[in-house]
Amino acid sequence: MKKVISILSAAAVAFGLTVAVAPSAFAACDGKLKIAFQGPLTGDYAAIGLNELRGVQFAVKKSGLDIEVKEVDDQGNPAVAGPIAPSVAQDECIVGLVGPAFSGASKVSLPIYKSAGLPIITPSATNPDLFSMGGDIFHRAVLTDDFQGPALARLVMSKVKNASVFLIDGADDYSVGLAKLVNYTLGSRVVGKDSTPPGTTDFASTIAKIKKSKANVVVYTGYFAEAATLVKQLRDSGSKATFAAGDGVLDAQFIKLARKAAEGALLTAPAVPFDAASSKLAAEFKKVMGTEPGVYTTESYDAANFFLAAIAKGNKDRASILNYINKNSFKGLSKTLKFDNKGEVAGVDVNGFTVKNGKIVLSGPIR
Repeated sequence: MKKVISILSAAAVAFGLTVAVAPSAFAACDGKLKIAFQGPLTGDYAAIGLNELRGVQFAVKKSGLDIEVKEVDDQGNPAVAGPIAPSVAQDECIVGLVGPAFSGASKVSLPIYKSAGLPIITPSATNPDLFSMGGDIFHRAVLTDDFQGPALARLVMSKVKNASVFLIDGADDYSVGLAKLVNYTLGSRVVGKDSTPPGTTDFASTIAKIKKSKANVVVYTGYFAEAATLVKQLRDSGSKATFAAGDGVLDAQFIKLARKAAEGALLTAPAVPFDAASSKLAAEFKKVMGTEPGVYTTESYDAANFFLAAIAKGNKDRASILNYINKNSFKGLSKTLKFDNKGEVAGVDVNGFTVKNGKIVLSGPIR
């Protein structure tokens, strides 16, 4: 464990932390085993993280196992995720982690979790490059943006005749990567581009560029908070261009924030809605958790259940649980989780959705 301790200490220093690392920190867990969830639980993107956290909590409640759910709030921000990862890695009672939810947070966390041998299954981080940072501890319960980007482009082309697209990214790891793949697929249909950083509240200059380009579609690859502001200002400007976006926008909060401006939006996600997977289980979820399941609740529920299956088979430490996850499959609610040698899952679709009458409506797999 000396190597792990030194690497974690170095990581802490890199992020400006002072972390006391005692040898006993890496002793076998002598208390209750924990499954951690890491994602945004506060801040602008908390709705996404809370949807996923509840999936983990629901799985643990139904399992009957004496497992603690450890909440790790990284706010979806790499600057927050990096400093908190060492303390997560040091807790040997955390034997599996569902998350991180966001790609940027994953990039800074994964090297630390890899050093500590902590197995992770992300339910929603879709950047294709994450395996290179996590190695064999990394697993993903959804398709990457290598699939979602082209699917978003195909959805636009199938729904809008003679589509001419203005493409906007959100200047973060997830949105820049997704935008590149959308751009590659659309080719000459892209008539303009812009990049707007997280937290942007005034899109006037971007909207001026959209109007100048005469695009009849606006594709935004960031998250729902900024998307809501963008589409409201777009509609206020008089633009009738179709609005389309990826899974970062697929949340009820987008409609709550954008209101009528969200109507007709085209959205994508490599996700299966909980009620579409099982209306009976969705009703039980609402009763037990006191709220509706949301985007990626299904995938986080499946990820947690894979860890719980490993524990139920008598695996009580990170190494044995990692071995179980890498060698076995699990029939989940959204799909069968069987990971290849890069931690990726196969045999699933990217789904299309439309905002209709103030609700996100599943339209089905994008072909």
